[in-house]
Amino acid sequence: MPLSVDPHLLSFSNVAVVSTVLGAAYYAYRVLNAGPTVHRPPGPKPLPFIGNVLQMPTSNQPEVFRSWASNYGDVVYVQIFGQPMVIIDSLQAARDLLDKRSSIYSDRPRFVLFSELGPRFRKHRRFMNQMFNSRAVSAFRPLQHKERLTLMEGLLITPDNFVDHLRRYAAATILKITYGHEVHSVDDQFIHLAERAATLTIQSGSPAATLVDFFPALRHIPTWAPFSDFKKDALETRKAVEAMMDVPYELKTGVAIPSYTSALLESNTNPLDGSVLPEDEEDIKGSAGTLYAAAEDTTVAFLHTFVLAMVLHPAVLKKAQAEMDQVVGNRRLPTLEDRDSLPYFDCVLKEVLRWNPPVPLGLPHRLMEDDYYRDFVIPGGSTVLVNIYSILQDCSDSDKFYPERYLEDDSLPDPKDVIFGFGRR
Repeated sequence: MPLSVDPHLLSFSNVAVVSTVLGAAYYAYRVLNAGPTVHRPPGPKPLPFIGNVLQMPTSNQPEVFRSWASNYGDVVYVQIFGQPMVIIDSLQAARDLLDKRSSIYSDRPRFVLFSELGPRFRKHRRFMNQMFNSRAVSAFRPLQHKERLTLMEGLLITPDNFVDHLRRYAAATILKITYGHEVHSVDDQFIHLAERAATLTIQSGSPAATLVDFFPALRHIPTWAPFSDFKKDALETRKAVEAMMDVPYELKTGVAIPSYTSALLESNTNPLDGSVLPEDEEDIKGSAGTLYAAAEDTTVAFLHTFVLAMVLHPAVLKKAQAEMDQVVGNRRLPTLEDRDSLPYFDCVLKEVLRWNPPVPLGLPHRLMEDDYYRDFVIPGGSTVLVNIYSILQDCSDSDKFYPERYLEDDSLPDPKDVIFGFGRR
């Protein structure tokens, strides 16, 4: 009697066999075409084929990478299924590579679950640089002052709801700048869209941390197949991200209130027929959505850390308040013009950024060609991460919240020069 086999099982078995063969062939190709042995940066010992995948941390990455640096040095090399990755753990190495050699370190990795960047990323960056020069930024001060007043009023009336007040403040400021949209409540539709997109993006896994980034062919497997959860998550995340970018853009297109979006639409409009190229429209929409998501998230994270630090360290709060009372008094709120007269408070803000940076690993870069640094070679195509958290921990009593360190040691780096990353942004 002939053996009966479920055709679906047979189909999946074929896929598994083919995937295994292709994976082995890919690994053999990488090994055979590696050329003469070169001295890579030091790092944890990789296993055949899979490299360091089992050693990569799934949580608390900055601390793990910092421990690697203590064993291997400030430039650590790992590989995941043949894909090289370099983790930079010192300010000197970050400046040497990403700042001084930015022409070859300014690319971004290609993530299969996220849109490819390349020329479009550079176009987004050009849009942002065009709209956020020093003159344009100073024009936002009246808006920031208005939103600060609203924040203070909310905190005075319902202090227990400080989390909602901080969220509304951060969202209101950047939404007004980006789309000309007024936010009156934390229940605003745009805030919910952005929070859903951010939550799903985080849950779907960090870029360069999923198997499909190393085996792009996996994106073609059907959603019913085993191990395809990443694809279902990616589809849901994509819908949320598109909604975050589309809805505010569509609602605000044509509105006369000046904003980042309206200014870019005006500057990219054909004067003959009043049209905007579809590609330009997509890039304006994409850069605006990215601007909002990035600014709102990091602002809220910083404000939460500030509140936490003041609650845990009342002596610091008392000292900062005394300086504020002496300089500003009790008849007005502080302004940016008071900043130079508040040296201790400035140190408090620096210490908040150092103590718990909002983006501890920054955004990954991609090396465009082989690079020679010190006595080793960093291969082209490497994903490059900078451990911002570890760089800012490179000081005495790093676990201690101590703003005075910036008054006592002027050799310490200003966290503002570190947390925004290195190289071209």
